[in-house]
Amino acid sequence: MASEPWRRNLYVMFFAEFIVIMGFSFVVPFMPLYVQELGDFSGDEAALWSGIAIGISGISLFLSGPFWGIISDRWGRKPMVLRAVFGSAVVLVLAGFAPNVYFFVVLRFIQGLLSGTVPAASALVTSSAPREKTSFAMGLLMVAVFTGTTVGPSFGGLVADILGYRATFYISGALLFTGGLLVLLLVKEKFERPPRMASFSSVWKLAGTGNMLPLLATICVTGMAAQVVQPIIPLYIKELNPAGAVATSAGLAFALMGLIAAASSIAVGRLGGRVSLRKLLIVSCLGTALLYLLPVWAQNTIQLVIFVGLMGLLQGGTVTSTASLVGLSLPVSQQGIAYGLAQSATALGNGLGPMIGGSLVSLVGLRYVFIVSVGLFLLAGTLAARFIGRQPLKET
Repeated sequence: MASEPWRRNLYVMFFAEFIVIMGFSFVVPFMPLYVQELGDFSGDEAALWSGIAIGISGISLFLSGPFWGIISDRWGRKPMVLRAVFGSAVVLVLAGFAPNVYFFVVLRFIQGLLSGTVPAASALVTSSAPREKTSFAMGLLMVAVFTGTTVGPSFGGLVADILGYRATFYISGALLFTGGLLVLLLVKEKFERPPRMASFSSVWKLAGTGNMLPLLATICVTGMAAQVVQPIIPLYIKELNPAGAVATSAGLAFALMGLIAAASSIAVGRLGGRVSLRKLLIVSCLGTALLYLLPVWAQNTIQLVIFVGLMGLLQGGTVTSTASLVGLSLPVSQQGIAYGLAQSATALGNGLGPMIGGSLVSLVGLRYVFIVSVGLFLLAGTLAARFIGRQPLKET
């Protein structure tokens, strides 16, 4: 029934996470352009600094992930969602006042320390949902994530071209604050503190188990593969059409990719109970690798926007299947740790990816950075096929 507590929490988190992710992705289309404006950089310099600014938050999130996972299992999942959302809202507003790229990079580092809304929301949802409903719950939550990444960039790019880059950060912060209020007022968590508390040593011991280690490695590589091209896409659009509305076009590209990824998340969420999550993950990784080849052949902005959108066709499958596997890898009492570890793996990939992509532009050019993503997705598929268990992960 819809009145079941876990369903009510799931639906509230769906809307809250949609608003929050929309807020985060509001600034995605033009962040490299904002960095270029802050320092009056050339194209190659902007790519490098954009990679650093985008990636640094992933590195700090990698460092803080296990800590927040332990706190989550000690004090509850809802406080962690609120910490991530409200903390990031403040940082995003401050980013709109950044006087230079150095200040902006520091704020991005702080944002990484405080954020991690998706893992926190995932732990909250899966800890209350029945185990047999994990794939359904994670599929629906990922729909919210990808739908937010669809709506956010399209409006964010448009607002940036009309009102300027700084105003968009203020709107982004307001959206996060709104999502946080929904969680604060409407989500009810019946949290029972476990008798045994995890320590950092036990967390890393769990990370090295046969269930978790290959899964974390795959999550890291897929995150890296997806993020390698993030600082590249707006600059690539600008290179193809310097006189066009670059932020708007970049927003449409990211929006289309999010929309298509949301559709694939729904499909994987429904298939998760009938088809092996491992098989879904392998197919999604290998298929996404092929789709990331398309932008290499783009000859104009329209082609590039379409090709970037198609990159999300199977990407929802990689995120939903890995998130579901994480939820099934450890007992309910350790869901915070599980998603804290997943957050660190994702963050490490998200941090290294943009830095690698930004640093490669001067060597290979904007167009051929996509080849790096292709190789990484192939590696992720190989890791999943070779090392992730062939049997469903069960509670221990």
